[in-house]
Amino acid sequence: VLAVKKIDSSALSLQEEDNFLEAVSNMSRLRHPNITALLGYCVEHGQHLLVYDFYGSGTLHDMLHFTEDSTKILTWNARVRIALGTARAL
Repeated sequence: VLAVKKIDSSALSLQEEDNFLEAVSNMSRLRHPNITALLGYCVEHGQHLLVYDFYGSGTLHDMLHFTEDSTKILTWNARVRIALGTARAL
């Protein structure tokens, strides 16, 4: 199962559109346990699509901000580990 991220092409400036393939090239070389690998992309018919593996556990944003299930609430230590891992990845 794959996840496809659709970039709103109308929101891209000409400079950003020109840099899209360079950004995709850079993303495809990222290898880190905290970053899902870019599997592919498509730039056709005015569409800009990024393809990733699908992870059914939800987004990091949702886990940090919107979980209503008390068993899924992240502890402070887990949040700090996520922040450190994200900083290392960047």
